[in-house]
Amino acid sequence: MIMALYAVDLQGEYFPMREQGRWKLYGFDTELIVEADTPEEAELMAVRMVHMDPVWGNIRPRPGFPTPRIYPEGVYECEEEPTDLPEYELFRMRK
Repeated sequence: MIMALYAVDLQGEYFPMREQGRWKLYGFDTELIVEADTPEEAELMAVRMVHMDPVWGNIRPRPGFPTPRIYPEGVYECEEEPTDLPEYELFRMRK
């Protein structure tokens, strides 16, 4: 099977980040371009890319905070170049 390029839209929720000495919750939206055999494999690869991104290297579930989660929002074939490093559009969240 020939691999295809897929754009995968992801949304992350409840990612704790330090801001001015305090933990704050953030969510994010991102689109990643990956090369995969199937749309399902593309989703898994995109989620794995976020997990491996050094930006989130210190992210761990915190007592009293919701568990961080990543949701695939959509996947479609495209012709763009694969993503090297994800870019995130952050938004504040509440518990």
